[in-house]
Amino acid sequence: MPITSPTLVPRPPIIPLVLPRAPQVNPTPLPKLDRYPGRMDTRRDLQREIDDLSDEENELEDSNLGIRNRGFQWLVPIGRSTTQLEEKNEAEDDSDGSDTGQSGGGPSINEDGEENDDSGADLDASMEDMDDEGETGTASE
Repeated sequence: MPITSPTLVPRPPIIPLVLPRAPQVNPTPLPKLDRYPGRMDTRRDLQREIDDLSDEENELEDSNLGIRNRGFQWLVPIGRSTTQLEEKNEAEDDSDGSDTGQSGGGPSINEDGEENDDSGADLDASMEDMDDEGETGTASE
């Protein structure tokens, strides 16, 4: 049932409209037509583009490094009791002490295949050495 109004202008709504007005879209002018569309009058500044690209690459590397190292100083991985930073510091301390001594690469082997016994007394000297007996038969094969 339509409501009659004394004017052609509609009445203001009882509940106000809270939505913003839609933006007025004006038509954009068309670009000027070039007589030679394939011609490039402007030159590219390659040095500026190279610098911009290197800056973007550095920012990307920094963000990736930040992602990889997240929790490096404060996160304790499951099954461990120290953070990665503490483990790295301990490894550096261990490597500093081993530089003056041996290389830490395990026992060295002579050309004959025997281990160096420079470290101290033979702990199994009281036991019979079974290795020498077994190797004589298999060395010729």
